[in-house]
Amino acid sequence: MTQLSTFEVFVQAFLAVFMIVNPIDPVKIIIFNRVVLEQNLNRTAAAVKVALIVFGILMVASLIGRELLQLLGINLGAFGVVGGVIVAGMGFEMLYGGKSSRTQGVKEVEELEETDPEAEGLVLPLATPLMAGPGGITTVITLAASNKAGIDGVWPTVVAVALVCICVVIGFALLGGFFARLSTSATAMLARIGGLILATIGVQLALGGLRTFYGF
Repeated sequence: MTQLSTFEVFVQAFLAVFMIVNPIDPVKIIIFNRVVLEQNLNRTAAAVKVALIVFGILMVASLIGRELLQLLGINLGAFGVVGGVIVAGMGFEMLYGGKSSRTQGVKEVEELEETDPEAEGLVLPLATPLMAGPGGITTVITLAASNKAGIDGVWPTVVAVALVCICVVIGFALLGGFFARLSTSATAMLARIGGLILATIGVQLALGGLRTFYGF
């Protein structure tokens, strides 16, 4: 199995993070629109706030994830296999379910809406866990841990996260109204396409973890 180039790692990271953060998900945009209207917020400023929170969470996970695993004595190859399987599982869930993975807090948000309809906000549950939740954190740690040590192995993931967060601003501030009006079938189709890509990336990460673990 050949080692991916830096550009290929960046593209892989961007696609994986974009599919999980999913800034064009109508559910996220509807929550965003509701908060902006109810709290009379500036749309662009609110979108930037969400993007910065998501970037902060995922960037920290990218930067310290590898070192944290080593501190805990966890083999990077083994984590790559497990993380890849989790990412692939999220992809298959999106592929067959036609909606975001439950690891991104969808179930928790539904329960929150039932118990406290006024609890929605930009930070909770929108920025986290819907966008930068357990699934996203696991993904960026797996991506960073799958590459070579040092900043050279981390920066493609960090840059990918930054570009996705720019997409968050564009999606929420400029295109929110359009994506919020997408039909259910169109939304499900986009989710399934994203799920297929995410599942493929997850399998590739798992195979890379096996290569690291066995040293071939």
